[in-house]
Amino acid sequence: MTLANRITILRIILIPVFVITFVQGYHPWPAVIFSFTILTDALDGFIARWKKQITPLGTFLDPMADKLLMFSSYLVAAFTGKVATWIFIVIISRDIIIVLGWYTLNMITGSIEIRPRWMSKATTIFQMGTMWFILLGLSKGFTDFLLFVTVILTIMSGLEYIYIGSKKLNNHA
Repeated sequence: MTLANRITILRIILIPVFVITFVQGYHPWPAVIFSFTILTDALDGFIARWKKQITPLGTFLDPMADKLLMFSSYLVAAFTGKVATWIFIVIISRDIIIVLGWYTLNMITGSIEIRPRWMSKATTIFQMGTMWFILLGLSKGFTDFLLFVTVILTIMSGLEYIYIGSKKLNNHA
């Protein structure tokens, strides 16, 4: 197993630790753990490219780790009242649509390739950054603005995936 994949697995293992520290109010640990996970997200990708060790496992686990972290962090933030529940629903709905769309395309076309889009990367960065600022306890006005931008990007990214998936289905028919 490559170093990059080991780092990604560590990120996944840290998610329950993050959730527990967040729910239990063990501040500043949720922010510390979250910071570590987003830094190692960048690190594992860099290592995989630098060592030319991009693997099928890594290309599956890395976005899965991101989705699990975002799902968990926004769920707990909604549960604790730091984020409105509807924001969590928008964020998780996009990810559900992407996964179901991928599954549908795979079943119909036999293709499992899904390439991250620029909008998707920007969305993930904003989702992570916004949550990081929430965990740091920055002003509500600032985090509300970031949440607004995050929701807009999340919706736009979801619509982009729907559009691309629809085109692939139409081309296959």
